[in-house]
Amino acid sequence: MKILIVGAGAVSSVITHHLSTDKRVSEVLCGSNDLKRARSFIKVHNKKIKLISLDAANINDIVRRAVGVDLIINASLPRFNVNIMEAALKVGAHYQDLASELKDLKTVEQFKFNKRFERAGLTGLINTGVAPGVTNLLAREAADMFDVVDSIHIRCVEEQKASEFVFSWSAETTFDDLTAPPLVYKNGKFKTTKPFHDPEDYEFPGQLGTKRAFSIYGDEVATIPYFIKTKNVDFKSAGADIEFSKALSSLGLFSKKPVAIGGVKFAPLELFKKLAPAVPPPDMMRTMIRNGIIENAIFALTVEVVGKKHNKNLRIKMSAIFPDLKAINKIFPGGTYISYPTGTAAYVFSALIPNIKKRGVFPPEALDSHVRKVAMMDLANHGIAIDQRFQKGERVN
Repeated sequence: MKILIVGAGAVSSVITHHLSTDKRVSEVLCGSNDLKRARSFIKVHNKKIKLISLDAANINDIVRRAVGVDLIINASLPRFNVNIMEAALKVGAHYQDLASELKDLKTVEQFKFNKRFERAGLTGLINTGVAPGVTNLLAREAADMFDVVDSIHIRCVEEQKASEFVFSWSAETTFDDLTAPPLVYKNGKFKTTKPFHDPEDYEFPGQLGTKRAFSIYGDEVATIPYFIKTKNVDFKSAGADIEFSKALSSLGLFSKKPVAIGGVKFAPLELFKKLAPAVPPPDMMRTMIRNGIIENAIFALTVEVVGKKHNKNLRIKMSAIFPDLKAINKIFPGGTYISYPTGTAAYVFSALIPNIKKRGVFPPEALDSHVRKVAMMDLANHGIAIDQRFQKGERVN
């Protein structure tokens, strides 16, 4: 396969690393409109990897760079999904991305391309990071064990010990997720709630223990009800990073309403976006870890499905625990506790695409059982521990 990755940041560096070691991949083109910063993330010592100038806001520029590729992966911002999908159709390439833009918070923009991809004989596999991505995969794996599914609860934990606030993911995407009214699917209808509301003490696997989780936006809620018959889906997140973000929100720093200071009006969120540090490139991450600025960090998620099997109430919790930052920096020095799991998951999903017979545009919960099993095994082979637990006799609302 010849692959074009749009975006050349922290996540792209991980995807590129995995693809460069895959014997099935002949060439990896990594496109960015900021080659200077891209060079701090993408190491082109492998002859398969080529860094190129590319403007994701320009469809013609994407097409020019994508001629002859088999797959285009959007590892940049979700707002470029539509442009890149148009380009994929023009050059006849399969498509993959990591998240949806969801301008109105509930309409998945990639779905409008479904018929066109079907007619072109192409696959568009969307939302393929960890959350969304691995979460969707586990939701479907668990749901298939039930006769009737009542509820799907997605819970994440982001635990980072650091003396400075460090972004491990795109600041723009992070702020979008933290400030958007969280989408919930309740009693068969989509609704929104308030960010950082609906607190819940949730028990995570292993040594993570019980953490206070809050509602934040999760793309999974917008897709799962279309592929898994259920009445309820919600998404909450916990951990030190979420607690810190909640504190900033309570101070009004995430507000989009302009405030006046010294006769000048500005929106606190826009100022905060300007001041927010970029994701540290690998060399800087290594220095911050070596100097003790970042002690350690870990990301984990649980998908809890509640329903009935043989007319008896059942609850299944499937969890994914990713390598902590110390382990990551032995595998991929300079990676973050978010970028490495996300990039690794995206690579695992990309490896599936040549074997997916289904055409059209769909998320991981729409994959066939045998394809999902391959993905689960590949995730395990990359150090991602999957835990599965059953509880019988649980009350179903």
